[in-house]
Amino acid sequence: MITICFQTGETLDLPLDNLANSIFSGMELHRAIFDGFDVSGADFTKSNLRNASFNYSILSGAVLHGAALMNATLVGAQMKKVDLSGVVAIGADFTEADLSLSDLRNADVCGAIFIRANLCGVNFEVKRIEGAFFSGAIYNEFTVWPKGFDPVMFGASEV
Repeated sequence: MITICFQTGETLDLPLDNLANSIFSGMELHRAIFDGFDVSGADFTKSNLRNASFNYSILSGAVLHGAALMNATLVGAQMKKVDLSGVVAIGADFTEADLSLSDLRNADVCGAIFIRANLCGVNFEVKRIEGAFFSGAIYNEFTVWPKGFDPVMFGASEV
């Protein structure tokens, strides 16, 4: 049995031994706390993850397609090869997250924080990128940016 706690004090008991590869698609997980959990390969498609906390969690290979991530915190999260396409990540905090090889196509990242994040190989063809923060973020030649966007002007560095 695994218990997911919420910032409201509520809990959700799941009859599982671990959360890796679990199905959370379409679930109401507003303010859920997944800090330090291994949810690699989990499916959060179109889930409400507003204000959820995934600090220092493992999300590698997870699917968050179309999820609501407004004001979510993913500080230091391991997010390699994550499907973040179409997410609404307004105000989300990805500080020091490893997003390498992830797909953010069509995500709304206005106000999102990618400070010191690993963006190598990320498809960053997103909406409202000018409102995001990239100080100290790294990217490589395989990172895809919106046409005309200069990541260096926003504080990112190519490695």
